Amino acid sequence: MIYLFVIVLFAVLLGTLMHRDPGYVLVSYAGHTFQTSLWLLLALIVAGAIGVRYGYRFIAMLISSGGRISAWRIARRKEKATSLTMRGMALMCQGEFERAERYLVSGLDYSEVPAMNLLWAARSANAEGRADKRDEYLQQAASVDNGLGSALAVAGAEMAITRRDWGQALTFLTDAPDNDHVLLMRARTLSALEHWHDLKEYLPSMIRVGGDELMSIARSCALSLVTLEVSTDGERRKQLDRLPSELISTEVILACVQQLSKDSAKEQMLKRSLDQKWHPDLVVAYGQLGSDTLTARLKAMNGWRSGHSEDADYHLGLGLMLEQSNDYAKAQKAYERSLALSPRPLASERLGLLASFEGDYKRGSEYLKQAIRR
Repeated sequence: MIYLFVIVLFAVLLGTLMHRDPGYVLVSYAGHTFQTSLWLLLALIVAGAIGVRYGYRFIAMLISSGGRISAWRIARRKEKATSLTMRGMALMCQGEFERAERYLVSGLDYSEVPAMNLLWAARSANAEGRADKRDEYLQQAASVDNGLGSALAVAGAEMAITRRDWGQALTFLTDAPDNDHVLLMRARTLSALEHWHDLKEYLPSMIRVGGDELMSIARSCALSLVTLEVSTDGERRKQLDRLPSELISTEVILACVQQLSKDSAKEQMLKRSLDQKWHPDLVVAYGQLGSDTLTARLKAMNGWRSGHSEDADYHLGLGLMLEQSNDYAKAQKAYERSLALSPRPLASERLGLLASFEGDYKRGSEYLKQAIRR
């Protein structure tokens, strides 16, 4: 209302001025004259300025309308490509891979990220078992966007692992980045190919990341490394010593001992392991070594007596050594002491055999029954 009042007031004042003194303008040029009132000339000038301004804008709009229409068409096509791409990805999640591939390829030309369309189309083709189309899409994606090299390598490795093509998976993983997801794929691939020496360098990272599957593969790798064929017992011991401490389990130590060729090397490894960590299985294995190391083993057992005199496994191992030295009376006492401290099936079994050897079949039978029950 205020603006309207101001405009009306201005119009009234202007009309009053025009009525009082309309003014006079005379223009003469080349023998021609033009005369009018001042206010009409001013009106003509304003109208002309407005006409020139909007005429210029109209002409400019006509000239640029072709580009605008073209931009509108491109925007529409991009919108449609995005819709097709999203539809294709949704179909992939639903497991309809053939339809998904068609939608993804249809939205390729005007897609904002054509390489991603090709990558997802490759996944669809892989799920359908169409290796030729999968490889074609991957090659096209690599040529469209060089910056997707790592992503394509990871995707290619994932697809290869899905179909258990371990050789191709290893090829793709060569260009893959270093992260926890790729580490798991590398571990699966190298384990399947039994490339244990190559997998060995990733063991610290696998332990750091953890997880059931990675740790299972790491333990399998450790077990395989200590049982691989090597030239000397010294090399095999070095193979064990190079393993991370988290992977040197009793199972790995015993597997390594079984592969050693000399009893002296076995005795030294088991003695060192028992010095570091006392374990029943290691004690039994130490007690069952050959007679060539019997003296050294009995000496070691005497050294451990003070720390393990109340340990059933200690007396079981001692009994095995005494029995091996044909000192059956002391061996029997050691086995009985082991059973008194804690039931051990092997101690019952050895006592049963010793009693039977002495002709006491009834007592021997009782011990053997105990061994079976335990």
